[in-house]
Amino acid sequence: MRQRVIAGVGVLALIGLVFALNFYRLPVVALSPGPMEDVLARLKVEGSRVYDSEGKLYLTSVGVDDNVRFYEALLDMANRDVELVPRDQLYPDEQDSSEIDRENAALMDRSKETATVVALREVGYDIEPSGVEVTQVVSGAPADGKLRRGDRIAEVDGRAVGSTEEVRKAITRHEVGERVRFRVDRDKTEKTVAVKAEEVDGQPRVGILLRDLFPELPVKVTVETENNIGGPSAGLMFTLSIIDKLTAEDLTAGRRIAGTGAIDLDGRVGAVGGVAEKLIAVDRQGVDTFLIPAENCDSVRGRVPDGLRLVKVSTIKEALRFLRDPKVAATAPGC
Repeated sequence: MRQRVIAGVGVLALIGLVFALNFYRLPVVALSPGPMEDVLARLKVEGSRVYDSEGKLYLTSVGVDDNVRFYEALLDMANRDVELVPRDQLYPDEQDSSEIDRENAALMDRSKETATVVALREVGYDIEPSGVEVTQVVSGAPADGKLRRGDRIAEVDGRAVGSTEEVRKAITRHEVGERVRFRVDRDKTEKTVAVKAEEVDGQPRVGILLRDLFPELPVKVTVETENNIGGPSAGLMFTLSIIDKLTAEDLTAGRRIAGTGAIDLDGRVGAVGGVAEKLIAVDRQGVDTFLIPAENCDSVRGRVPDGLRLVKVSTIKEALRFLRDPKVAATAPGC
């Protein structure tokens, strides 16, 4: 009788454990292939003639599940298309998914603006920044508690500045330990702030991230993406699509081309996350060419689907040479 009671208690405990594990959220995030969208079909242009294309230019994305339970993780581990990564890799400083979603939406909007500026410059427009805004203050850095996100920097050390490059040069003129004086516009008031420069990577820094502000652009471009896609990783494909729309030459030449990569105002293509999952999505859609940031090549070695050609690019000009010149396309380096 006693043994039956012990056995019954053990079964109940096991059932309780199994039930509890089903509700235990692991400190991981599951990455999976996300949707693709033809950017050319999502573009709207006002203020310029536009041209049609025979092919397609796809942005790619990653599905993110930040609510992974124990048994879901077991299934994900058995699925070669899903990658589990530590939660703090995507959600630092204990940020929740809603905060990250807002940040990703802002990064997407900024990526569209940057892509528009780069594209307009590429097709012949003279576009210069008209101001500088603080986008982030590094926690614990000298600027922490003195400068704020959203501050617009008007002067550094008494000199007017109109671009991030001018601010950078003004800061690097200082010796480590010297104070950099900023005049900023904050909440419709002017503030003067002094920040001590510290050494980072051998250079004086104050611990702020900046972005250039631009006046109303001569051509208005909007990109209406679906599927709640965010982040900066579509910058390359946004830029190429805008250039394609604004030029008579069909960059696609009837091809279906996918890609990923952040874009900066100098036309450099930067690394992004989740590229291996994007390759799976591209392969499923039957697309056989993928533009990949050169910096991402190492992360996908051994994970490229058969028959999918990777073309590594470091700048927008490299991507354009691949699209425009058949000889370049034939010999373009892969990963």
